[in-house]
Amino acid sequence: MKKTFLLICIMMFLVKFPIQIAAHESVAYKTETLTSTGDVIETQSAYTPIGLFGKNYNFETPEDVYIDKNDYVYVADSGTGEVIKFSPTGEIEQVYGRDSLGSPQGVFVDHREDIFIADYEQAIIVKYNQSGEQLMTFEKPDTPLFGSSTPFKPQKLAVDRRGNLYIVSEGTTNGIIQLNASGDFLGFYGVGTTRPSIGNVIQELLAFQSQRESLFNRVPSAPNNVSIGNQGLIHTVTSGSSWEVIRKLNVAGDNMLPADISTVSNLKDLTVGLIGNIYTVDNDGLIYEYDRFGNLLFTFGGKDDGSNRLGLLQQPTSIEVDSVGRIFISDREKGNIQMYEPTAFTGLLHQALSLYGDGFYIESEAYWDEVIRLNSAFGLAHSAKGEALYKQQQYDEALEEFRLANNRAGYSDAFWEVRYQWMEQNLQWFIFILALLFVLKTILNKLRKRSTKINQALSIHHRLKKYRLINELLYFKKFLKSPIDSYYYLKENKRVSVQSASLLFMVLVILYFIWFIFTGFIFNTNRIEDMNLLLDLALLILPFGLFIVANYMVSTITDGEGRFKQVFTGTVYALSPVLVLLLPITIVSNILTLNEGFIYYFALQVMVGWSLVMLFIMIKEVHDFTVTKTIGNILLTFFTMFIAVLVFFVLYVLFDQVFNFVYTMIQEVMLRV
Repeated sequence: MKKTFLLICIMMFLVKFPIQIAAHESVAYKTETLTSTGDVIETQSAYTPIGLFGKNYNFETPEDVYIDKNDYVYVADSGTGEVIKFSPTGEIEQVYGRDSLGSPQGVFVDHREDIFIADYEQAIIVKYNQSGEQLMTFEKPDTPLFGSSTPFKPQKLAVDRRGNLYIVSEGTTNGIIQLNASGDFLGFYGVGTTRPSIGNVIQELLAFQSQRESLFNRVPSAPNNVSIGNQGLIHTVTSGSSWEVIRKLNVAGDNMLPADISTVSNLKDLTVGLIGNIYTVDNDGLIYEYDRFGNLLFTFGGKDDGSNRLGLLQQPTSIEVDSVGRIFISDREKGNIQMYEPTAFTGLLHQALSLYGDGFYIESEAYWDEVIRLNSAFGLAHSAKGEALYKQQQYDEALEEFRLANNRAGYSDAFWEVRYQWMEQNLQWFIFILALLFVLKTILNKLRKRSTKINQALSIHHRLKKYRLINELLYFKKFLKSPIDSYYYLKENKRVSVQSASLLFMVLVILYFIWFIFTGFIFNTNRIEDMNLLLDLALLILPFGLFIVANYMVSTITDGEGRFKQVFTGTVYALSPVLVLLLPITIVSNILTLNEGFIYYFALQVMVGWSLVMLFIMIKEVHDFTVTKTIGNILLTFFTMFIAVLVFFVLYVLFDQVFNFVYTMIQEVMLRV
């Protein structure tokens, strides 16, 4: 049904809007999108500029554009003090507010086709019918709940199906002003929030009561535009902030989109398309399109550098979308309205999004396949196709699509199903093997007691321990059981050597890279394709070596008894928990889902915590410190490491400047000679 509906809309568009435009070999801007890993890449054009709208009217400073359900276009022009209604083909149909409006900056048409205009200069909202007759005026609410000092300078507005007005007023930080159809004040809606930070939390915890009261002065940025979608949900856009820049508000006024949906702090306006897609434009002329869930689809457009090329903007003020997906953007500086038409690729994507957003995952699969064929790096397409495959119980194929989309939540759900199917088919064999191993172990233990040859064959590791190096390598198990005694023997009896510690450290490095590469996809946030073996190796070895050197130097000054060799070997053996746990943790990470993720993270925390305790014991025992002196030694060690890194950075900058100076001088001499 939806496919047929969209095809009919496209055919009606071609018949209804026969706009003659010159063929363009290329657009004046590039189009970008996000990969599944969050990288920005250039993609095929999503929208092409097709001309200027309303050429028969001489715009002065167009402030706002609104398109009603019949594709009639309304433009608020603060320069002429009018709101102009255009037909879908750009012919003037009606003019509102001539000689009565001051500075119209916002316009909205409700489902009854009444026109609401925000007059900034006169600080009122004016309501007209289609014939231009003024029906009602909304002024500043005269109620103590609104507040006598709260400004009422309406700039933009939206009206829901119940007739309630949502007004964006300049300087109002309490949220959107909400009035009912009679003009009564209903309250402030959708109050913004400030970005949470560790500094703010600490400040609130440490502040006195008198100081805490001053923290209320931190107010969120006020929204600068508002729009309403087909489902009646209010959308806002806020400039001057990178937190909750775009919001979709539920009935309670809570944001339903990710708070970090965008870091662009100069967004000017937004609108919502027929399938719930969100379109925004910033002061630099860049246009952003998101799907209904807040996933970025495209970024295109740009700033006009004076070349006056079609599609580039100077001072955009408003953005709107009609029923066939054309984008209209008013430009205050140029005094015009530019139109952009979706390409075939965008139309295909919108069809897929429409089916996917409405829950028709299976029906959308064919469209996603085509999107992937045209742009395999489009992460959202892989995620959506994974959902379609998941609904069809094709879990193995869904796993691959979710992996390509970097969608860990979807991958976890599909993996749970795959694991469940495997357990249904193989659980009995798994139990049988465990039971068999238990029986074999019992039999071997009995045979071992009765047969000397079998006992000797099974005790081969005892003969291997006669070799000094192997005995030292296996000594790490003693550190796990009795760390205090082990460090005493390390210091007094020389039970370990630099050679064995070096080999164990090599094993630790290998285990780290195994964990880095082979941790299960659900828990592995490392990007293998960006892995630099030498750099990662240096970042692993250098801090380790710097800690040993810094600790030895600090301990020497603070009367520590440990020698450099003992600090090195003791530090390596302090990482014995990593030797024991890291490989099992890596293996287990491949059979867990997100719901069981606490097992993985808890095991990592135990491993790290255990190693830190071992390191603390090592410093205390090797240097023969008290607990207090050990803590001081550790703090001094980290301070010394910080100073060493700082000195290295300063020397690097100095040598880099000297090198550039010498290189420049040589180049200059070569050019002159």
